[in-house]
Amino acid sequence: MKCKYCSHVVPDDSIFCAYCGERIARKRKEKKTEIKVPAPRQLPSGSWHIELRKEGASVTEPTRDACLAKARAIRAGFLQNEKAKPPLTLSAAVDRYIDSRRATVSPSTVATYEKKKRLYFQALMDKNIHAITEEQLQAEVNGMVSRGLSAKTVKDTVHFYTSVLQYNGHTIDSARLSLPQIQASPYSVLTKEEIKRLLAALPGDPCELQILLALWLGLRRSEIMALEKQDFDLAHKTVTISKAIVRNEKGEWVTKGTKTALSARVIACPDYILRLVEKRPSGLLYTNDANYILKCLHRLCKQHGLPAVRLHDLRHINASIGLMLGVPDKYMMERGGWSGTDTMKYRYEHTYSEAKADADKTINNFFDGLLTDHFTHEIPNVPEESSK
Repeated sequence: MKCKYCSHVVPDDSIFCAYCGERIARKRKEKKTEIKVPAPRQLPSGSWHIELRKEGASVTEPTRDACLAKARAIRAGFLQNEKAKPPLTLSAAVDRYIDSRRATVSPSTVATYEKKKRLYFQALMDKNIHAITEEQLQAEVNGMVSRGLSAKTVKDTVHFYTSVLQYNGHTIDSARLSLPQIQASPYSVLTKEEIKRLLAALPGDPCELQILLALWLGLRRSEIMALEKQDFDLAHKTVTISKAIVRNEKGEWVTKGTKTALSARVIACPDYILRLVEKRPSGLLYTNDANYILKCLHRLCKQHGLPAVRLHDLRHINASIGLMLGVPDKYMMERGGWSGTDTMKYRYEHTYSEAKADADKTINNFFDGLLTDHFTHEIPNVPEESSK
């Protein structure tokens, strides 16, 4: 190296210059600049993920070290960002997601998607989806809760928007979001005597058949509206459920397949309902406004002193009766067209007070028998403690 005072070349390990005697000034070692990237987080799959919002990229690797290395390489420009995507607003991402599903989901589901876009997460609609954070989603969730929206509405909305982000290449860890707990649904369950009063009031009512189809067979309103006379097999005493009538995103009534694949089913039909069907002309059995059935039901309940049950409550009552009568879950699932036992058990089956009392009595009698067998002597009276 050269002495900066006399410009003579001196050995690299010299402390003083041999020519001018000045102390050699050494260059300070340059500190290595560390490339900072966000801390990786582990996904439910076990892989590690880093979101590089500045670069509009996401990195997912099987190990933590590999994830960090690739993220630093992309940020430093050593590795081409293959996953970088052009800016895409949440509004455009929702439209893209909906268009991809129009041919495979129900028109009513598309209408629900459109409604969610119109009502929720409006503050994020113009933002680039790759810059949206869990914190921003949590803020939207908190706003929905503060407005008094139900826990189910909040949860369904979050699931929708996280699905939109994931479909468009932006992964959000929904497990980090704090969501309200879904409470038990406030469905009304008629007692045995109340069901008898409702059945006695039905003959002659314009919606007698439709109310019976919901209460007796547990059909959904969309299935009831789509039923035609030809769907009933009078010889074999069955009814085939194969379609439904729902609203699309334009508010128009359209015919589609059943809600799920397992909703398509054949149910044994009682003689009383078959006699009502036999008197009807061919074609659709119901042609009035969709809400007219509910109006008839509410009128009957009011006239006969019954709880104001909703039409869908009758489907809950049907499932609850099956539970009370001990019908096996598999048969109730096939009868009601449920795709899983969780929905049937936790949302549709409700306990009756009389059956619950019988269950309590059975358990109490069991333990009473054990008590009698093992403790035949009388239980001594325990004196009360005197007040101090």
